Amino acid sequence: MNQNTKKFGQIALITIIFSIIWTGLSRLFDVFAFATYDTFFKNTSTIFWHVGAPMAITFVLFFLYMKKSDRTQQIYAKQPELSTPLKVLFGIVVVAMVGFALFQLTKNLNTIMHNWNDDSMNRLLMSFCSVFFVGLTEESVFRGFALTELRRENNELVSWALSIVLFGLWHFPNIITGAPIIQATLQTFSTMIIGTGLYMAVRLARSIWGGVGLHWLWDFALVIGH
Repeated sequence: MNQNTKKFGQIALITIIFSIIWTGLSRLFDVFAFATYDTFFKNTSTIFWHVGAPMAITFVLFFLYMKKSDRTQQIYAKQPELSTPLKVLFGIVVVAMVGFALFQLTKNLNTIMHNWNDDSMNRLLMSFCSVFFVGLTEESVFRGFALTELRRENNELVSWALSIVLFGLWHFPNIITGAPIIQATLQTFSTMIIGTGLYMAVRLARSIWGGVGLHWLWDFALVIGH
């Protein structure tokens, strides 16, 4: 086994462990509010126990692990400068993603307004807060940790490709939370595509906070329609 393969295996193992932690916690919290993967955003209680709390705990554990490994600075360090052509290309993709997310947000908010009930405002606020932790955790793990670690042994193209493969695989353990295997498999591949856009946002902003912001908006716009 060469050094690159061993390094990738170590990075993959870390990301998989934290994926299992968050999905395992979500399943464990069925004792407080039962839900399957497709009903996580059914009401305020299911959102908190199956998304917000598990992701927040996972982020804290990941951050403590990074701190113990003396890697927190690398997660939030400034990203490399892009060439002008790449800035233009990445900018077009990110603007398109923002536009699509805002379209979905407007559409779903309109539906919610026409079906308003006593839990609607609380559900929106809990969704807003919970998906922040989704974005923060996943961007810290993949564009903060995995991508920067992969750069130590690979060029940027290979680092990007390997990091989005890991990002896709992060979603496969959703079967633990009740997602059907076919759905989890499709999500694994679809999130690789979305992950590319998030990578572009990070590179444009030269910080993972660009990815966190886009991730937050994208997820919020979609999940409130569930």
